[in-house]
Amino acid sequence: MQNILRFISNNLFHHRDLSGYFEPVIQVIKPAWRSGFFRAQVKGIRVLGENALKITLKPERKWPTHTAGQHISLTIVQQGRLISRVFTIASGAKKLKETGLFDLVIRTHDKGNFTPYLGELAMNSWVNISNPMGEFIFDEQSNHTTLLAGGSGITPFIAMLNDLQTNMHQHVHLLYYAKPNSHLLVDVLEKLLTRLPNFSFELLNRNEHGSFSKFVSIEHTDELLVCGPEAMYVEAEEFCKSRQIPIRAEHFQAIKPTKPLNEAARFTVKLNHGDLEISNRDSLLSEFQSHNKPVTYGCGMGICHQCQCVKKKGIVKDMRDGRLSDNSEELIQLCVSQAVTDLELEL
Repeated sequence: MQNILRFISNNLFHHRDLSGYFEPVIQVIKPAWRSGFFRAQVKGIRVLGENALKITLKPERKWPTHTAGQHISLTIVQQGRLISRVFTIASGAKKLKETGLFDLVIRTHDKGNFTPYLGELAMNSWVNISNPMGEFIFDEQSNHTTLLAGGSGITPFIAMLNDLQTNMHQHVHLLYYAKPNSHLLVDVLEKLLTRLPNFSFELLNRNEHGSFSKFVSIEHTDELLVCGPEAMYVEAEEFCKSRQIPIRAEHFQAIKPTKPLNEAARFTVKLNHGDLEISNRDSLLSEFQSHNKPVTYGCGMGICHQCQCVKKKGIVKDMRDGRLSDNSEELIQLCVSQAVTDLELEL
């Protein structure tokens, strides 16, 4: 029966399931309701410092409880478009259980395509979130763990530390790099010192303190956990390899187009069931149709959102205004998007 309903929905209503077709009607009763998403209500927005926000969300009850260290995709509406970015949850499962809330701590960028709009979210307004994702979690079997954070990479470690038991036997040392006077959540770290007897941290910056390696006690490090920019991860990987220390990481990096935007090029699109080579001279929708790839679509002009899909990785250009996406996960519309790099899509 489910296969029959899915067939009818795809072929008659251009949606994966029938509920998506009735989305506008349901939203009158439940704001921001969307098929395949969870809803969350904005319960707090706090400025932490220059270009940093703490956003507190209350997810709907059916949202699965996360494990400290995991991340979500956050989706908001901006100028009629659904735009998404991935952020690590900055609070643990303990807070969610006790209060029904969780926090995101986000660096904002004035010229970004997403974060400048977060400060405009109204209290009690609704956003969409994904399932908790990722396997970057604390190993409670480790006796001596060193944490290495860079910038906003502190967020998973805050969540992990908040969920650690007070009577823990693990020794945890945090090395936190950021620009001078730009370290986030220092007040939270100081409170953790009183609750966790075997926890310590150091606030560092590259210009004054140099490499993290001189702050790592090899004798007292069973594992190194890293969250920060790509350069930090590369350095940490080389360090751990040379000293035979296990390493686990959650690192982020920006990628740039490999070809000039006005130059014809071909890119590979990684799809659910195989790869496809496409041109950057036409929309993704047209490219898929030329390869006889079955795609759900409607108006073909960026109005109805029926060709919407999840871009997991890669950069696309919006054909309406020339705006480039970044490399992170987000919702795109195939009919108005052109490939600028290799892509990974979830149709």
